[in-house]
Order: sequence, then structure tokens, then C-alpha cells
Amino acid sequence: MIRRLLILSAIFLSGCASAPIAQQPRLHHLVVVWLKQPGDASLRQRYIDESKALAKLPGVLAYDVGTPAQAKQRRGSAALDESYDVAIAGVFENQSAFETFLQHPEYGRVAREVLRPMVERYRVYDFVER
Repeated sequence: MIRRLLILSAIFLSGCASAPIAQQPRLHHLVVVWLKQPGDASLRQRYIDESKALAKLPGVLAYDVGTPAQAKQRRGSAALDESYDVAIAGVFENQSAFETFLQHPEYGRVAREVLRPMVERYRVYDFVER
């Protein structure tokens, strides 16, 4: 009887140990930026170069920065907006990692002192994977 109980306990515990832990969904952070000097190639490049350091902060899985694609096949589409100067697409481990990123002193410094002074306006779109 005791032996049977020990075997059943071992089976139960080993099953629990191998059960997958539910992961929180990754968070995607999209930012579309219009600069104070629209279309200025050197300002666009400066914004891109200065923001790349943020890719190295904890919790960031991907951090891509670029300019509007010249999508010829879609020109004239009411949905296509090429009026912006720069877009950022960041992927974070989860909501908590993103919130930690936003509180990081280096993010605060770069955003406040370097990037925002170049920006006329911006839009942010955040979503979690489902």
C-alpha cells in the first residue's frame, strides 16, 4: 500500500513538474512619428540612429526603426499613409517588460532629451498577441 502511494505520488509530482507554465502574451509597440522638419533625410536618420540604443534595454525582443516604404502597387489606396517620417516597431516579452522599459532611466533620457525635441506629433499603437 505504501509503495503504491509512493509510486502514485512520484507520477503525480513528475507530471506537475513538466506541465508547461502559461506564458504572458508578447506586447507589440508601434509608434508613427512626424518630425518637425518633414521629409528631412538627415533628421530622419538622426532619429533612427539615436533610437537604436533602446533596442538593448531589458525585455526588448525586437526593435525595428525605419521610414515609409515606397509601396507603388498600393498608391492611391485610402488606407495607405506615407505622410509620416519614421516608424518604430518594438516587441516586448510581455506587458510587464514593456512597463519596465518605459520606466528605464535610459529610455526616459533618450525620449525626453533626444527624440521628442525632433518630433512634431506621433501616434502609438500597442497590442498583445492572442
